[in-house]
Order: sequence, then structure tokens, then C-alpha cells
Amino acid sequence: MTLYSARMQGHDWNDLKYLLALHREGKLTQAGRTLGVSETTVARRVRGLEASIKTALFVRSASGRYEPTDAALKILPYAEAVEAGNLAISTVSGESAQRVTGSVRISSVPIIVNRFLVPNLATLERLHPNLSVELVPSSGNLDLFKREADLAVRFARPSGGGLRTKAQRLGKLSFAAYAPSSTSSDQDAALRWITYDEAHLDLPQARWLENAVKSSERRANLRIADAETGMRAVAEGIGKTLLPRAIASADPRVREVEFSGSARYPTREVWMLSHVDQTSRLSITAAKDWLINLNWTLGAT
Repeated sequence: MTLYSARMQGHDWNDLKYLLALHREGKLTQAGRTLGVSETTVARRVRGLEASIKTALFVRSASGRYEPTDAALKILPYAEAVEAGNLAISTVSGESAQRVTGSVRISSVPIIVNRFLVPNLATLERLHPNLSVELVPSSGNLDLFKREADLAVRFARPSGGGLRTKAQRLGKLSFAAYAPSSTSSDQDAALRWITYDEAHLDLPQARWLENAVKSSERRANLRIADAETGMRAVAEGIGKTLLPRAIASADPRVREVEFSGSARYPTREVWMLSHVDQTSRLSITAAKDWLINLNWTLGAT
């Protein structure tokens, strides 16, 4: 049997891990930290790979991140397949392949990141102390294919994404009316409703608030665009609004109030979006397991 060296087909297989690291981290320093080498080494190995295949693999964005070219995006699935094969070999040979390292980027709306993921992050850190987590608070839908995020957590099932993305339902969040803890229940009826701006009236909680305000002339001067702003506004005593129970119930600055109307509070499903080509990454698997096991259903019916 002929033994092949690591250098085949004009390129070094070992260079693929530098390609993957720079793609996942976006910066030379962070990629080097993940691999335990200097940023100079990462740059040199990526340049060597580009020279061997005669193709540019990254372009530098205005923010300083290294973004993959179209050619790199075509190569990455094959590089990840090689990575998965190496992990399988390590497992068979008895090496510690299950030690989760590297980093994972998780995107979600600000209130989920700030009020739900961050307080629960210690659990993930205890399980995987060598895993680096980047939380990206964003109300927009980041591009998983371009590595703007590895996992995205969203209210409602994500639309689109194509065949290379996978959506998984995490649970359901129930909303309820909340007022400042600094006020008494006798003042609840007099508190003004904090509603959403016109650009966000399609949200279930925004529609509920609009219907509630129709039967009441007490509308606060403040209009909001997201629940994170609503939470802060209620805590500051500006008025009352709808907030997700799983999050607001843990904040002593706000308290749930009774609503005398007949309309039922809305609920919203929570979904996780992932890239199907990254299923072999242990860091992704660890983060997904953590997200799945969080208590998303507090107060939901």
C-alpha cells in the first residue's frame, strides 16, 4: 500500500484547520488563540493555502474581519468534512476528542441575549470551560453562511435559509403585563401603556397592546421597537407594557399586573437556526445542547 504524505493535490491538508479557524473567528488573533499559535502563523498558513490552490480565500472588511470569498465558501464544507474525519479518528484511537474547545457565536434579539442567555451562561461554562462564547445582540437576521453567527435564536420560526440551514423549536414564551415594582397595585389602572412604533406593529405583543389601548386613552408618550427597551422603560417607571414572563419574572424592578380585559396574552415560539454544514463541530453541538435545555416555557400555556 502506498503511503501518502499530508501534502497532496498541491496543498497541505494541515492548512485546512487554519482556513476553518480564520473563517470561524474572523480575526487572525482570535484564530491563533483557538489553535494555540501566533497570528503570524495563521496568516502564513492561509497565504500558503491560497498560493497552493491559486485562489484568494479571504477579503478584509471595513470592520477588520476576514470575510470568506466565494471560492472559500465552496471549499469550507470539504474542510469541515476533513475536520469531522479527524475527530472520528481521534475517538477511535482513544484520544480526548470530546474536549470542547474553540468558539461559537450566538445571535438573538437583545432581550434574550441580555436577560436570558447571559444569566444562564455559567452553566455552559461549567460544562465546557475551554469553550469561548460570543453573544451577538441583534434584532436583524444575521447570515449564518457568512459566519456572522453560528447559531441564531429568534422569536417565531425563521423563514428562508434554504437547504443548508436547520430550524429547531426551543419552546414558547408567554407574555404578560408588567408594571414598575416601585408602584402599588392601586396605581395599576392609572399607569399608561407603553406601545410599539409603527414599524413593529406586526409583532404579536404590539398588536395586543394596540387593542388594549383602544379601550383606554392612557397611552404613554414613549414608543418602543423591542422588548429590551420596554423592560428598561417599565423599570424606570414610565408605564406598563407586555414582557416575556420567563425574563421579566427574574427582574425585581418589575412586577406582573392583572389585566381586566378579555383579550388573552400572546405567546411566541422560540426557534434556533443553525448551519447544516457545521454539525460536526463539537463547539456547535455543546452550545445547541445548552440552548435546548434552557427553560423557555416559563408561564406558557
